[in-house]
Amino acid sequence: MAILSEEKRAKDQLKAHIRAQNEKLILEAAERVFARQGLTKTTTQMIADEAGLPKANIHYYFRSKKDLLEAVLGRILALWLNSVSQFKYEDGPKACLTRYISEKIEQSQNHVNASKVFAMALIGEEPYVLEYLREYFVGELKKESETIERWVEDGLMKPVPVEHLFISLWAMTQTYADFDAQVKILLRTPELDDEMYDDAKSFIKRMVFAVCGIDD
Repeated sequence: MAILSEEKRAKDQLKAHIRAQNEKLILEAAERVFARQGLTKTTTQMIADEAGLPKANIHYYFRSKKDLLEAVLGRILALWLNSVSQFKYEDGPKACLTRYISEKIEQSQNHVNASKVFAMALIGEEPYVLEYLREYFVGELKKESETIERWVEDGLMKPVPVEHLFISLWAMTQTYADFDAQVKILLRTPELDDEMYDDAKSFIKRMVFAVCGIDD
């Protein structure tokens, strides 16, 4: 019986591994197609073709395009959470804002498709994303606001409207992914390189420091 149990456990682990690998393949393909075709025009057949799988395989893991889109968005939101650090009072405003700007630019550099899909979902007011923002980001912004207020009280930076500060930070950093075609035209380059992203970090940092009264 013990041998049979071990065999079953090994088979279950193999099935779970195969399922995880297939889901990852499908979600990565879906992210690319959604970014390229848009949320409305994308079909499960397009995603199947991109993934190199039969359409039936897509529906085996995801019942509908809506379920698949929500899975893609969930994956993107998890990525955003894991790649952006929270503000810590003891680190001070200069270090925290520098780190935040760098991390947001790196998101735009390394996850262009993810950023575009997220932006499309916001423009289309996808309920999944809007509810997530209400439940998570509002609370997170409150924590950051409390830290910024302490910095202001202690004379470490000027008072700023925190909501508008973050709206501006998102706009300035995410445009390098969401509107990369426009950025490439303005910078007269077929592709953005590391130096260009570093220039963006430096320029945005100087702008934010000036508004917040932080010495560069």
